[in-house]
Amino acid sequence: MMEETIKKNYFVQLQFCALLLACSLLPDFGSVISSALGLGGLSITVIIARVIGLAGAGWACFKLYDGMKGQIPVPYLCVLGGALGLTLITLFPGTPIWLDYIAMILMFVAIYMGKDSLGINWKTESTQGAYLILLTTLVHFYYNIDGKISTAIAGLVALIIFMIALGKFGRSLDAAGQSGVSKLKIAAWIGIIGFAIKVLLGWIPLIGFVLGILIGIANIVAFILEFIGYGNLTRSATVGLEGQAGAGKLRTSMILVIVAFIIGLIPVIGLVGGLLTIVALWFVFSGWGMILRGLES
Repeated sequence: MMEETIKKNYFVQLQFCALLLACSLLPDFGSVISSALGLGGLSITVIIARVIGLAGAGWACFKLYDGMKGQIPVPYLCVLGGALGLTLITLFPGTPIWLDYIAMILMFVAIYMGKDSLGINWKTESTQGAYLILLTTLVHFYYNIDGKISTAIAGLVALIIFMIALGKFGRSLDAAGQSGVSKLKIAAWIGIIGFAIKVLLGWIPLIGFVLGILIGIANIVAFILEFIGYGNLTRSATVGLEGQAGAGKLRTSMILVIVAFIIGLIPVIGLVGGLLTIVALWFVFSGWGMILRGLES
């Protein structure tokens, strides 16, 4: 049978890639006319995200099936296989938009079934928290790849779950780790409040303009706090040497997101910003994966 550590690594990869695909399949409420006609268009960055998600999930599923000698529940394999197959079909032009919705539902069901179906048990509450943080960070970041109403709402929900996960993650950390977690919590609260205010009042012309400036300043403060928080994690003995290196990668991902945001403001090279965000997601996956392994060991 597959070694438990390797099994968990492939499980995390499978869940991360499946969630990336689910985010890419979220409906675009702004495209009411195209949805009514049963048509939908994909941006280049969304197509790239789906290809990466399909490749990563497919490879992880194969390695798990091979390592576990095929001892994976058939219902789970059917749901996951159906979700991946339909998502692959949605890459072809002219595919009905309702296929996206079916694939999305199946993908979320597969994500929900994954842990129990593959027999994954985390050693500590901190590890469970780190796993949830990895997934919620992905959802929050994805808005920078495909900025639409559904991904914005999903990003807000992810921030709330992120707060809960931070509480689990910080319970068994040392002083340096807990100091980092407290800063990450403050940064998350700033993000939640800023987003809520923007949705409620941002549509009013004059007030929306002033709020936009204030929210921008608040986001800068949140960025600094989050950057310092990950810096504290690089000095936490609880996450081990591998986890400390992983926290460093998370800081790199934050820098890439800022660069991607600035580049995205330039119409001609806006696509580069989306591609950089995808690269940043890899650093998120790699960084939190290293923290998970550090905590487990």
